[in-house]
Amino acid sequence: MPTPDLRLFGIRHHGPGSAASLVAALDAFRPDIVLLECPADAEAALATATHPELRPPVALLVYNPKQQGQASFLPFAEFSPEWQAVQWCARNGAHVRCMDLPMNLRFAFSKEELGMKNEELLLQTDLLAIEATETEAPTETGAAAEPDSSFFIPNSSLSEAEREAPSVASDPVAYIARLAGYTDSEQWWETHLEHAPGHADTFAVVLDMMTALREELRRPETEETLLREAFMRETLRATLAQGYPRVAVVCGAWHAPVLQPDLFKKEDKARLKGLKKVPTETTWIPWTYERLSFSSGYGAGVLSPAWYELLFAQPRAEVLTHWMVRATRLLRGQDVDASSAHAIEGVRLAAALAAVRGLALPGIDELQEAAVAILGGGYAEPLELVHKELVIGVKLGEVPAGLPATPLQQDLAQQQKTLRLKPEALAKPLDLDLRQPAQLDRSHLLHRLRLLDINWGEPEEVAGKSGTFHEIWTLEWEPEMALAVIEAGRWGNTVLAAAAARATARAAEATSLEAVSTLLEDALRADLGPAIPALVARLETIGADTRDVTHLLAALPPLAQVLRYGNVRRTDTAQVTQVVHQLVPRLCIGLPAACAGLDYDAAKVLLERIEATHQAIRLLQNDAHEADWYAALAAVQRNAATNGLLAGTAARLLFDAQQASAEATATVLGLALAPAQPTDYATAWIEGFLRGSGLLLIHHRELFDLLDTWLSELQEETFREIVPLLRRAFTDFSLPERRQIMEIASADAAAPVAASEVDFDWERGARVLPGLRELLGV
Repeated sequence: MPTPDLRLFGIRHHGPGSAASLVAALDAFRPDIVLLECPADAEAALATATHPELRPPVALLVYNPKQQGQASFLPFAEFSPEWQAVQWCARNGAHVRCMDLPMNLRFAFSKEELGMKNEELLLQTDLLAIEATETEAPTETGAAAEPDSSFFIPNSSLSEAEREAPSVASDPVAYIARLAGYTDSEQWWETHLEHAPGHADTFAVVLDMMTALREELRRPETEETLLREAFMRETLRATLAQGYPRVAVVCGAWHAPVLQPDLFKKEDKARLKGLKKVPTETTWIPWTYERLSFSSGYGAGVLSPAWYELLFAQPRAEVLTHWMVRATRLLRGQDVDASSAHAIEGVRLAAALAAVRGLALPGIDELQEAAVAILGGGYAEPLELVHKELVIGVKLGEVPAGLPATPLQQDLAQQQKTLRLKPEALAKPLDLDLRQPAQLDRSHLLHRLRLLDINWGEPEEVAGKSGTFHEIWTLEWEPEMALAVIEAGRWGNTVLAAAAARATARAAEATSLEAVSTLLEDALRADLGPAIPALVARLETIGADTRDVTHLLAALPPLAQVLRYGNVRRTDTAQVTQVVHQLVPRLCIGLPAACAGLDYDAAKVLLERIEATHQAIRLLQNDAHEADWYAALAAVQRNAATNGLLAGTAARLLFDAQQASAEATATVLGLALAPAQPTDYATAWIEGFLRGSGLLLIHHRELFDLLDTWLSELQEETFREIVPLLRRAFTDFSLPERRQIMEIASADAAAPVAASEVDFDWERGARVLPGLRELLGV
C-alpha cells in the first residue's frame, strides 16, 4: 500500500486569512479526507453544517443530558477555517472526521485527574518566558488570545485578570509578538498573517514557526491538553491505516508540530486507557458576533468579527472602501453629517497611517482612527455605533427547525414562528395589547419563559390607565439562552408543561407567604392552568401557619393584582378570591400590634408594606375589606405605642380615603404636635403624615396653621436639630408645591395686623422664614 500523503494545516481559529489560505491549500492538495480539531462526539451534528438554512454565526452545543451544567459551545462564523473546511468537503466529495478528544471524556474529568494544576503550569511557563525575554522585549502584554487555542467555549467566563493580562502560558504567540516589538499578539498575527490571505505556503511558515516556538518555550502542558493531543494522534493513525491517499489535518497552529503519527505511540495508548465517559448530546444554536468577540469575555473569540467577515468576503483591494462607505452610510442614518467626500478622505487617511506605521495595508485600527478624525471630528463618541455594528457586529445566526433538537426547543421554535416573535441579538421593544388574543398569547409565552429562568423578555412598568391591558417588553436573545432551554427540558416537553411543573416545584420549596403569592401572580400572568390548584393549596397551607403580619401584608398586593386584572387576561380567579377573603381579616386584626414598639428603621420597612397593602385593598373594591382595613388604620393611629411615622401615615391614609374629616384630622395633628409629645415622635409623625405630597397643607389651612404654630414655638436649638429630620418630609414635594407653601408662609408674615389684635413680634417672626426656606428647599 502506498504511503499516504499527509498535510498539516495549522490555522488560527476564526481567522479570515487562515480561512482563505485554507481554501486555497485544499484546492491545491485535493485531500480525500479532512481531520478537524473538533470533538469526536460532535461529528454527526457537524455533518449537518451544510444545511442551506443553517446560517452562521452558529455554535454546536455539546452537553451532558444528565447534568446540563456540563456544556461547551463550539462557535463557527463564515470566516472560520473549520467552517470553510466542512463546506469545501461537501462541495468536493471529501470526508470529514472530527479528531479531538470527545466531550464525553472531557466532561468526566475531575480536577484531581487533570494532573498538575493550571496555576503551577502558568507560573512555570511565565518564569521561562521572563528569563527568555527580559533583556530582549518589553514585559507589558496587551489583551490577546492564543491564535491556536481550542475554540471550545466552556459554560463559564474568564476571570477579569485573565482577560486583562494573558501570559505566555495562555498565549505563546505573545512571545514572538514581544520579540517583534508588539505588545498585542492579536495585532501581530493579524498584521503579518491575516493581511496576506489566500497563500497555501502560509501553513508551511506557520508550522516552522510553531515548531521553533515549542522548542524555545518548552512550556509544560496541562493534562487535558496532553490527552487531547494523544487522542488526535490516535485518530490520525487510525485514519492513515484506512488507506486514504491524501489526508489533511486542520488544527490550531500550536498543536500542528506534535500531530505526527510516529510520535508517542506507546505513551498515547497508555494515557487514553481506562478513561471514564458520560453521555453527551449535540445540537446547533444561533450565535452572535458579540459572543464571538473578546468583549464578551470568551478567550476563543476575535477582536472584530464584523470586520473579519468583510475581510473574508471582499477582495482585499476593495475592503477599505467598503468599510468606510458603510460607516458613512450608518452615520448618515443617524443624522450625522457624513458624505462620500468624508469616506474618500477617511480611506486616504487610513492608508497614510498604515504607511507611517510600516504596514503593507491598513487594518481595523487605522480605519477606526481615520473614521474618528474625519467622520467624528476627532471625537470617538459619535463612532460608538460604527464600532458596535461594523467592528463587533450585531449579526445573529439562524438554525433551521429540521435539525436535531430537544422537544422543548422544538416547541419553543414553533411558538416563536406562530406568534411571529423572531429571536434577535439587538434589544427590541415590544408593546402588547392584552385585549388582542394573539398578543395575549405572546405575553403568556414570555411570562412562561421567565418562570423557566429564560429571560428573553424583560417587562417594564406601564403607568396610567393603559397599564391594565398593556405590557411593554424589551426582547433580546442571547446564545446562552439555548442552554437554558435545554436545562429547562427536564421540567417538560412543552413550554406550558415545563413552566407549570417548575412553578409547582418552586411553590413546594417556598417557605414564605410572600414568595408563594408572587409566584401565583406570575403563574396567572403566564396562564399556567395546570399549576394553579397546587399553588393555591400551598398558599393556604403556609397562610394558615403564618402569624407574622409583615408576611401577610407582603402577600396581599400580588393577589390583589390578580383579582383586579384577571378578567383582562381571561384567567379564573375564584380560588384566589377565597384566599384573599381569609387573608384580609387576619392582617387587619394583627396590624395595630405589629406597629407598636418599633424604632424608626423598622417602622420605615413596615411603612412601605402598609402603603402597598392600602393600594391593594382599594384595588379590590370590596366594602367589607375596606371597612376592616380602615378600622385597623384608626387603631394604629390611636395607639400611643405606635411609632410616630406609622401613626402619621395612618392619619394621612384615612384622610385621603375620606374616612376622617379635616376637623378630626386637625385635632389628631394638634395632639401629635402637642408640647407634651417628644420632639422625635412629632417629627416622625409629620414625615409620615406629609409623605409624598404637600397638597394637604396647601388646601387645608387649618392643618397648615397647626404645623406653622408648632414650628414657631420650638426653641431655636431644637429647631436646628430637627431641620434635617423635617427636610425628609418635604423631599418628595414637587417644586410648585414648595412654592405655594412658601407663598402662604410669606403672605402670613406680611399680612397687616389690626390695632385690636394682640401685638405681634414681627422681627421675631421673620426669623422663621430662613429656616422655613431651608426646610422647603426653596
